[in-house]
Amino acid sequence: MNTNLVHTWRGEVFTSSKIISDLLEVDHVDLLRTVEKVVKRHKKLSAGVRTAFPQMFKESSFKNKQNRTYKMYEMNEQAYLKLVMQLSGYEKAEVVQDQMIEAFSMMKQMLMNKENAVFVENRERGKEIRSNQTDAIKELTEYAEVERNAPISYPLYSTYTQMTNKHIRFLMDTKEGRPLRDMATVEQLGFIMIVDGRVERCIRDGINRKLPYKEIYQYCKNEVEKLVDSLCFKPLLSI
Repeated sequence: MNTNLVHTWRGEVFTSSKIISDLLEVDHVDLLRTVEKVVKRHKKLSAGVRTAFPQMFKESSFKNKQNRTYKMYEMNEQAYLKLVMQLSGYEKAEVVQDQMIEAFSMMKQMLMNKENAVFVENRERGKEIRSNQTDAIKELTEYAEVERNAPISYPLYSTYTQMTNKHIRFLMDTKEGRPLRDMATVEQLGFIMIVDGRVERCIRDGINRKLPYKEIYQYCKNEVEKLVDSLCFKPLLSI
């Protein structure tokens, strides 16, 4: 997921006409004409009408690479859905729609998490577990450098993080493959914490057993794979 597709304002999630035009790969001026037609109709139809989930179009602006200022509209999810009805003629409309559905949903999840005391408590616990894992990887780096009698030429932290993220990619991933811990559900966050904790324990166990540092990585990888399989309750293949 591209986390730059939406943003929050006063507790609500918004996107912009500029973001949509970039995703559609069309000139913003062309899309702006469509947006302004929708805004004009919306003002006319909604005059004096109250709704539980109002469509919000906010006139705003952006600067291009030449630092010139141009008009754009920011819109909440309801306003965006109104606009979507007018985008069927664009080649990438359906792909963009899928991206925006995910972006709005994930950001709303993050906002709900901030109000969820259980999530906040678990998130802090998750940070502590992650910190412990970082300490273990630092210890492993020192251990590996003694074994090699030479510095490690690549960061072990990145190696272990990529391995872990690969095995939990069925959760929400950013475009770069980094799990969005702040946007996870409480259940998903708990899963990530268990995996992070297992990696730390495997590293320390490998060091205590004086395994070669490359074997420690394979040991961690195998243990994470087994853990993910068991926690996902993957169905057995029928014979």
